[in-house]
Amino acid sequence: MSRFLSVLTKRRDAISFVVLCLTVLLSSGCQPTGPASYELRAPTMTVAFDASGAVQRIVMRGPDSVRAVRAFTRLRECDPEGTPKITSSDSLFVVTQTWRSRSGGHSALVVDRFRSGGGSVRWEVEVMGAGGPWTTPIETHCIYPDSVSAKFWTAWGDPRLGDIRARSQDHQSAIGILPSDVSGNWSDPLLPIPFVNDTIWYGAPPYTFETPRIGFIPFQGNLFGIPLVTISEERGDRGLSIVQSPADTMFEMNIRVRSSGEMVISREQHRISASGPVCFHMDLIVHESGWRGGLRWMAGAYPEYFDPNIPLAHEIAGTGAYSSLEKPFDARKMRAMAFGVNWKASFDFPYMGMFIPPVLSDTARWTRYGGGTTSIEGMRRYSADMRRQGFHVLSYFNITEFGAEVTDPAPPRKATHDEDLWKNADDFLYSRLADAILPLPAGVTQEMLPAYPRSRIGGPYYTWGNGIIMDPGEPVYQSFLLDQGAKHIASIPDAEGICIDRMDWLRMYNDRRDDGLSWFGDRAVRSMLVSWKSMLDTLGPMMHAAGKVIFVNNHDKRIDVLRQTDGFFDEFTYGGSPLNLTALMGIRRPALGWTSEEKNLRPDPDAFFQRYLHLGVFPMAPFPANDHSLQPGPWVDRQYLAYGPLLAQLKGKKWVLEPHCIEVENREAKINLFEVPDGWVIPVTFGPPRGNVTVVLRNVSGIRGGLKAFAVYPGGGAHAPVVLVPAGDAVRMTVGTRRGCALVKIAREL
Repeated sequence: MSRFLSVLTKRRDAISFVVLCLTVLLSSGCQPTGPASYELRAPTMTVAFDASGAVQRIVMRGPDSVRAVRAFTRLRECDPEGTPKITSSDSLFVVTQTWRSRSGGHSALVVDRFRSGGGSVRWEVEVMGAGGPWTTPIETHCIYPDSVSAKFWTAWGDPRLGDIRARSQDHQSAIGILPSDVSGNWSDPLLPIPFVNDTIWYGAPPYTFETPRIGFIPFQGNLFGIPLVTISEERGDRGLSIVQSPADTMFEMNIRVRSSGEMVISREQHRISASGPVCFHMDLIVHESGWRGGLRWMAGAYPEYFDPNIPLAHEIAGTGAYSSLEKPFDARKMRAMAFGVNWKASFDFPYMGMFIPPVLSDTARWTRYGGGTTSIEGMRRYSADMRRQGFHVLSYFNITEFGAEVTDPAPPRKATHDEDLWKNADDFLYSRLADAILPLPAGVTQEMLPAYPRSRIGGPYYTWGNGIIMDPGEPVYQSFLLDQGAKHIASIPDAEGICIDRMDWLRMYNDRRDDGLSWFGDRAVRSMLVSWKSMLDTLGPMMHAAGKVIFVNNHDKRIDVLRQTDGFFDEFTYGGSPLNLTALMGIRRPALGWTSEEKNLRPDPDAFFQRYLHLGVFPMAPFPANDHSLQPGPWVDRQYLAYGPLLAQLKGKKWVLEPHCIEVENREAKINLFEVPDGWVIPVTFGPPRGNVTVVLRNVSGIRGGLKAFAVYPGGGAHAPVVLVPAGDAVRMTVGTRRGCALVKIAREL
């Protein structure tokens, strides 16, 4: 009898599973393609919908242009209830559907709106809860019909996803990943790949109680920094991109991709309630095949997330340093290395966060965290001296870390007078800023925090130097930080701005506060992402109005937090994946990358420099007293002097993204194209050690035969002239390579 009941139970479960699957398929628009019930026409495409309101197919331009693309919205762990309500007009298609969770009894109304626009179809998703707050992933599903011939791309850390890294070299070469595309721990990110089985995380893996990843470093390749995904077919020259607006509030997001051609964009930790809707805005764009089309559209639609806020950002760019040196150095040598800016390793502060203490006069001295003493006058003099030599300074800033050797719980106050509170980190923290301490939630145990043994449940997160983590969304701390920013502006006029460190803490949530938007650990919280934006929305305009820039050390690789920033000084580009992520977010902003030690250049210094040239990023230079980074030395100096003239040509670069704008015949080298203030530069990299390659340019306004062009080579020597030859709708050139490289400069006609 028990066996019979067991079989019956299994059969009943199997039947229930099949019924559930059919319900999901029918409600989500996955039923077999038939005649479209509705159509929405835009200048570049027609989107057809079925009776359930799901995208059924997309009609592009040209022959064989109909693609049975399936796309729809789902709430994970939920089922649709009833039939969807559909309304349509010539320019608007709206689907309204109720969804109910399989556990907890929660429900929500989901509204999908599709609008035809100039260059896209805008897809808006609105989720409104029917009762108390809850959360579930809000998913956009897209199924592409031809997953065999099509490839996909996003702004990832490494294209070797799924099983690609484990495939044979011949198989990798067949899909476009050549030996020249892989150097050390780096792989060229500008390569669309076949559909594979993997999950790609936006910015960083999510913070969870089980895996908090405190002190996260973005070395893994399955990250993406720009919320778009592009599917393209070389045959027929077709591409389709889904672009998520960076202006939307986003917490955790990932893309699940499958070899079947299915992609799921999942947005998580959003609060679903009756108090207000959760809204997302996407655009469907059709374009030529390849990675440039979607990125071109997105940079044009959201320039504030790609362009510096003030032109000064490009002017200060060059190879960089992170040094506290205030003694004379060999300025001539550094100019030859294309040196531009020192992010002052500002151990000038008495402790983290107190960057300019409230001393009584500019000449009053205090004890530096790095040892010795300094003053406001000394900090001002240093920046003025650097500017006189033609170099620039970024002052150190940090909005999430505070103090040094902080005591927990609060010790007795040491200062007798309030004006002396700043002299002791504990005094100032607990007397003035205690409300801003980010508490360690009960869900994280000590065993999950091996790097910071002082951290305890209910107490603060500890960081380096036994400082602690603070929430910059707390008004008292935000006011303090803004005051520090104002002091920088007033006290150090010759510093070009600030560089903000340690964005990895933005992954956290403050469970003692409520931002009204996020829901984590089954409770209302404040996301540190919301705190960051609140802080930067005030600090940014203040700095920019004073002619100052904001650079960031972007551990969390996501472009939606960069609205008020101007450039990057990325601490981990030597790791490969961080270089790619920052470079792609920096297509129109200056990007400086970290060189940890001489070993980063070995055994192949040419490969090291050529990947930076390929992506338009300046590597850190060997500068005296660099902190935990590259030191000068005879061998490493020679390498930077050899490539300095090439790196100097990248100043002010912006990626050219026009359709099929540049290629190299027979894949003999890697190629990219940047616009600079006085023309264009073309880094030819990973080519033959000494030989010739043929470069073809198309669709670039202003480039034609007759313009002056020359090539710069590693190791110096005279510039070699390059002849631009018109050839139909293209311009061709033959470029010689040395050490596998050339940097071609095309001068704009005056």
